[in-house]
Amino acid sequence: VLAISPLIAAAIGEREFIFGEVQLTYNGAAFTMLGGGIVAMIVGVLSYQHMKDRPGVSFWSDIVNAFKGELGSITSPKTDGLFISFEGGEGSGKSTQSKLLKEWFENEGKSVVLSREPGGTDLGKNLRKILLDNDTGDISPRSEALLYAADRAHHVYSLIRPALERGDVVITDRYFDSSIAYQGAGRILSPNEVARINRWATESLFPTLTIILDQPADIGLSRIKSADRLESESIDFHNRVRQEFLQLAAVDPERYLVIDARKPVIEIHQEITSRIIEISKKR
Repeated sequence: VLAISPLIAAAIGEREFIFGEVQLTYNGAAFTMLGGGIVAMIVGVLSYQHMKDRPGVSFWSDIVNAFKGELGSITSPKTDGLFISFEGGEGSGKSTQSKLLKEWFENEGKSVVLSREPGGTDLGKNLRKILLDNDTGDISPRSEALLYAADRAHHVYSLIRPALERGDVVITDRYFDSSIAYQGAGRILSPNEVARINRWATESLFPTLTIILDQPADIGLSRIKSADRLESESIDFHNRVRQEFLQLAAVDPERYLVIDARKPVIEIHQEITSRIIEISKKR
């Protein structure tokens, strides 16, 4: 290609384009470089699709973590099942949508495991009481983050990964993005450090799709009748949580689906299933 580029440039020669009072002049070299760039981009995209050897890790996660020097730490072992997590602030409808999605998958003939964090296992139920019961009182932010990571590690080990290896669909109401948002941003720890702890705890098991049900924090909190430890935090805390969820989604659109939680329940469900159908076609 490089050998014939001068011939192509010479054949094109100099061209002038007039748009009203604006006159643009381009030579063959400029056109040749533009064409070469387009071809290189197409070849790069096709090569990535054929050579992607990091199942469970999106392209944007690769890029972001490469800049952080953490690329090797996020390789996820391949599993046969589909792993979907629901995230978002309080009162956003995660439980409702996760149950609707379970029914949809079962109507499609799939075996589905529906779980939640914390509390998806017997150990998790005990940790959930400690973490969310108002009687627990204050917990240091780092202790809280580690307790959530402990619950998550056991959840993955005893329930999520075995189900995925069987080829089941796993749906969880919250996963490690909640720790990044609540403990990382809400508690003003380092979101990157919290993320690193949770990658280790889960052996870098990333969801196939993370659905973030987004709405202003005050709307969700107004729906809660009896607030737990986290729900009782200040509006500033919950605003930081919301912004961190949105930031996570913005840097990795391949893995996240952000939906306005104020939409009608059935409309949200249809958006979710449409995205899942799209993902399933690529698997």
